[in-house]
Amino acid sequence: MAEKSGMKARKMGLLAWMVVVSWLAGCSPESQVHIHYDPASLRFSGEAALAKEAEFVMQFPYRHSGEPNNRLAAEWLYEQFSALGLSCKLDEWEVVNYSKPVKLQNVVCVLAGESEREILVSAHHDQSPDTIYGADNDGSGIAILLQLAEIFASEGKPRYTLVFLSTDGEEYGMLGARQYIETHPDTENIIAGFSMDNMGKTIYDNMEMAAIGQFRNFGSLWLQRLAQEAARAAGDLWVPAIRSPLDQVLNQAVPVSLMDQGPMIAAGVPALGFTGLVAKGYSEAHWETYHSPLDTLDTQSTEVLYQGGRIPEALLRELLSRDEFPEERGPYLYLQGRGETLRGLPLWLIFIGIVSLFFIGAYFKGGVNPKEKLGAWRVGLIHWLSIWLPLLGGVLLTYGLVAVGLMDEYHLYPATARDEPIYEPRWPAVIVFVVGMAVFLYAGRRMAQRAGTAEAQLTPGQTNSFGLLITGIGAAYILILNPFSLLFFVPVLAWLLIGGRRGWRKLLDVILLLTGGLVIYALIYFFGFVILRNGFVVFWYLLMMFSSKMISLPVAAAITAVLGAGLSMIVGPPRYKVRSE
Repeated sequence: MAEKSGMKARKMGLLAWMVVVSWLAGCSPESQVHIHYDPASLRFSGEAALAKEAEFVMQFPYRHSGEPNNRLAAEWLYEQFSALGLSCKLDEWEVVNYSKPVKLQNVVCVLAGESEREILVSAHHDQSPDTIYGADNDGSGIAILLQLAEIFASEGKPRYTLVFLSTDGEEYGMLGARQYIETHPDTENIIAGFSMDNMGKTIYDNMEMAAIGQFRNFGSLWLQRLAQEAARAAGDLWVPAIRSPLDQVLNQAVPVSLMDQGPMIAAGVPALGFTGLVAKGYSEAHWETYHSPLDTLDTQSTEVLYQGGRIPEALLRELLSRDEFPEERGPYLYLQGRGETLRGLPLWLIFIGIVSLFFIGAYFKGGVNPKEKLGAWRVGLIHWLSIWLPLLGGVLLTYGLVAVGLMDEYHLYPATARDEPIYEPRWPAVIVFVVGMAVFLYAGRRMAQRAGTAEAQLTPGQTNSFGLLITGIGAAYILILNPFSLLFFVPVLAWLLIGGRRGWRKLLDVILLLTGGLVIYALIYFFGFVILRNGFVVFWYLLMMFSSKMISLPVAAAITAVLGAGLSMIVGPPRYKVRSE
């Protein structure tokens, strides 16, 4: 017995070693980036940026979307860019936010180049409703945007067309950048784009690059590496940070952008977002001044603005100096320390392997006879539907709560990081939702009880088999949408160990079920849309994510299907009534 166990352990060890070797072998080295622009041509001034920022934020406080000062700020920016010789327009449209119509306006200014191919540079002029001056967020980005436009407009016609975009509605889901991209005649004509947000605080000690798309895609690696080398060539600039492999995984698993590069990336445009990197030990100071009345000019630094402006300028000059630009497709994982990237077939094999585990587990749980398996799955379908349909009904119920006014309607994202709707649940809506779910679940169980027969009882293994089958189908669907989102299925692998135990030993199965759920909760809490510092009220925020359709109905159906599959493995089938002949 010991010899067999040792042999099994050696085989498992060999298998693990083969996976690691295959993973490492799948990493390919990145080619060296050659810089063509002249670093001596950089002209950005931190002092000038701070003066322009002061002029903007002091003249237009309380400029969040829909407010009079928001409109005045947009008109002022239109005049500023136009005076530089750029061709400008105000793009106006309307959305619904907090259940009220809100008028938005982008300022779109074009510096025509020798080529119609364009490079897009953006910052946002709106601010959080919890802010007065919004100096760092995003007066700093607007000041840099203005100075970059002034510098390049003074140098004559550039090689490529430059578009300077001041967006509105960034705080409500990057609505301005989304509007520009959705109404663009040909996004394939955009060589690259970048946004600038939170660029001037004294507590920043570097710039980092965000590459998260809005609900889909991840920013091109070549553009991030080009930004690094363009900054390094200047000699006196910070080298902007590419996020760690762990952050890359999380950012691709939860592609919910916080900055204007998101809609660009989602549309397939090579893009990134520049933002300040908070120095160690200053996270609390950053939070206190983020979306807060404390976001004032006192937080701003000419040295940080110098870095925050010259790094994008260096990238712009390098892009303007190049004849060709790389093309990248699909997910990737960049190991900066090794200078290598994992992408293509080796990466996809990892994703496919996760999905395969559920299908393999589904087949071997509860016997392997194909005929018996198929018969059990037909019965398991009724049991699973009795749980899944009520859960899906709960999602539809949130739509109804919006329709009757118990929950707010949002165009895209439910509120911003410090807004009251996040921290103050609407308890009538919560009560109606909980009662509704109880009714739905009761009705679902009654449905299953009437649909089954006494002879069609399931063994625990058969119940688990069908639950794992549904989980595998859900994982396959997610694989198609976004393979990195399979990260959420990794803790659910614990469900393979659910054994249909009885008595006090059933507690182990419950723990295995919760292990997946709690880890998923942690991922949402710490790495999701925002870092919500409001404890378990995060569940209210999740409810708003469903009600606002930020989580689309097809994705919600997949999430509830998998959750229903897990619950079906713990909650036994109802006792079916014997039908009279």
